[in-house]
Amino acid sequence: MAPNSASSPGNDKRQAKELMTKASKATLPATLYADAGYDAEWVHDQCRLDWGAESVIKPARQRADGTRGGFWRSQMSKKYLARKGYGSRWAVESFFSGLKRTMGSTLTSRKPSQLLAEAAFKVLAYTLRR
Repeated sequence: MAPNSASSPGNDKRQAKELMTKASKATLPATLYADAGYDAEWVHDQCRLDWGAESVIKPARQRADGTRGGFWRSQMSKKYLARKGYGSRWAVESFFSGLKRTMGSTLTSRKPSQLLAEAAFKVLAYTLRR
């Protein structure tokens, strides 16, 4: 498998630019919530400066003195994350976990419009099943 393949192990940031570019063609969020795998100043910049959206991303690491580099990253304190509802992320993760276990983790459609419809039907079916 190619080292840059989407299914190869690695940091989520490798695919972030492409993912964010594709997402921005469909819609722009008011707030982007992301886990520590997307912790990078350039991700915050893309959200806040290019999209005008707020970014709420748990920091992956910090310096030995407890500080974080970058203007936006330095603002991602535990208190800030809690105030923005980041602690509720478990509910989303739990939903997606159940969805994938019940409905499968792959889509079989080939066209973008069909992929969206297939994903929507799977979410609807899973939601009704719950």
